[in-house]
Amino acid sequence: MTSAASQPATVSSVEVLRLEGYLTHYNSMRLLRLLLPAGVVGILATVATPAYSATFAVLHYTLYLAFFGSVSLARREADARRALRVATWGTGVSSFLISAHMCLMALHMASLGVGVVRMEAALLIIGVMILGALQVHMSRAAYLATIASPFAALLWIATHGRTGTAGHLGVAVAVFMLSIVAATWRQQSTDRSLSEARLALMGKNAELTHLVEEAEAARAAAEAANRAKSDFLAMTSHEIRTPLNAVLGLAEALKRDKLKPNQLELTQGVLDAGALLKRLLNAVLDISKIEAGKMTLEPAPFDLKRLATTVVRLWGPRAREHGLDLVLDDAGLPEGCAVDADAGKVEQTLVNLISNAIKFTPPGKRVSVSLAARDEDGQVFVEARVTDQGPGVPAADRERIFKAFEQTELGRASGGAGLGLAICAGNVALMGGSFSVEDAPDNGDGIVGACFRFSFEAPAADAPDEDEADAADPSLDGERALRVLAAEDNAANRQVLTALLGPLPIDLTLVENGRQALDALESAVFDIVLMDANMPVMDGLTALRAIRAGGGVTAETPVWMLTANVFDEDVARYRAAGADGVIRKPIDLKELFGALAQAGARAQLAESAAA
Repeated sequence: MTSAASQPATVSSVEVLRLEGYLTHYNSMRLLRLLLPAGVVGILATVATPAYSATFAVLHYTLYLAFFGSVSLARREADARRALRVATWGTGVSSFLISAHMCLMALHMASLGVGVVRMEAALLIIGVMILGALQVHMSRAAYLATIASPFAALLWIATHGRTGTAGHLGVAVAVFMLSIVAATWRQQSTDRSLSEARLALMGKNAELTHLVEEAEAARAAAEAANRAKSDFLAMTSHEIRTPLNAVLGLAEALKRDKLKPNQLELTQGVLDAGALLKRLLNAVLDISKIEAGKMTLEPAPFDLKRLATTVVRLWGPRAREHGLDLVLDDAGLPEGCAVDADAGKVEQTLVNLISNAIKFTPPGKRVSVSLAARDEDGQVFVEARVTDQGPGVPAADRERIFKAFEQTELGRASGGAGLGLAICAGNVALMGGSFSVEDAPDNGDGIVGACFRFSFEAPAADAPDEDEADAADPSLDGERALRVLAAEDNAANRQVLTALLGPLPIDLTLVENGRQALDALESAVFDIVLMDANMPVMDGLTALRAIRAGGGVTAETPVWMLTANVFDEDVARYRAAGADGVIRKPIDLKELFGALAQAGARAQLAESAAA
């Protein structure tokens, strides 16, 4: 049965402490309470009759049984308040009777002898008094009632001694007893304060435990929600990228035909809208990675000036369409300034800032991009600014616009998704840099817009030699057609591959699943395999593992995953299974033709070696 002391919620803290005091006193003193009367009976037997000694022992142990019985009843009570009442009255009354009976016995001993016997009686009374003083942990009434008998008995022994010393001895005994009372009373206050503090600490610990449990539950729920969100995003990404790949691929193939100017314009409109949708999809996935803490850096050497020049050149036509000047100020960049950093994230940040600046700057104004860098002992400190001449950003909005889906009123009216600046902030933070917005400096023309500034530092590097070849040229100049096997279950995507690769010197074989791809590899030799991931019968990852495990020439065939499943963990699985690379859907022609060019160069090298 649960003890009353384990149910403190039903009573006040003071009542809990009192009840706990009774039970603690019982547990700690019960052995001494049993042994003390046995010793007293032994002493009493030397000065009193056996009948008196036996009577004392029986009566005294009967009183002790009453005391222990009260404690036992209190411990069995389910109701804490009732348990406290039982302990208070039961132990209080029995303790008083035990103390009084012991004192009467001591006084009887003192009356039977002199000298040593009187001293023994006094010492017994002192022992009774000290035991009684422990009642202070229970209740003050029980304490006073318990020590009253030994106080009076000891004072009587002291004052009924030799004439001439009785008064002095009585004063000494009184001081001694008052000292015990003062010490125990003070101890009681200290113990009670400590008990209250301990009880408060237990309460705080219970609250903390509850908060920790709630936090763990919240964390588990958040992880489950995050997994569900990731699964949803993965599914959404795949489902959107697959038809988007068909839209962009077929539009790109259509653009290569001989079209009338208005048809070419319409086709370009489809490509631009598809590219915008692709960027939005990538932005949602990037935000998901940033929030999950899964965004990683991919550092590699790149030339800062070349990157900035390329971005500004590509966005120049868009700026001119809006009647704006887009200018680059790279005077602060040393010639050939290269860093070992994530060029993709720097480029993405610049592109998002330039896109926003163009969107919010009225015609006839200017958007400027400036970059500066300084090298200090092999560490390059880079600062970039994108300044517009638009309405600026109100001071009240300058913190929240860097959070996902947070926008100013003007931004919301312009139809933005509220993701670009959050991605920029995440990119810069991942690089260990800082990102801020302020009013653009007034150049004397009274126009003040917004100036977005980000900075970071990275190790200095040697500027790499970059190939500026046109992405539309796959550089397939071999003596024979490149033999390409493509496993793709979606009919529209097979049509896209046919449209994109048909005009090129490529011998294209199309299959619909991984099983058919393995069968095709058994009957023919291919220079490269383009493998989708999600397919019926046999998925692409299983087929890739089977190819690598098959041995022979087939196992060495380059395999590139051509898929819409492009989360980091997906790409890691493809690489671990032996993929030579990953081409993301919607198909980036530069990626596709780069993979084909690598395969062509490898095939030519192998044929030259064989000859």
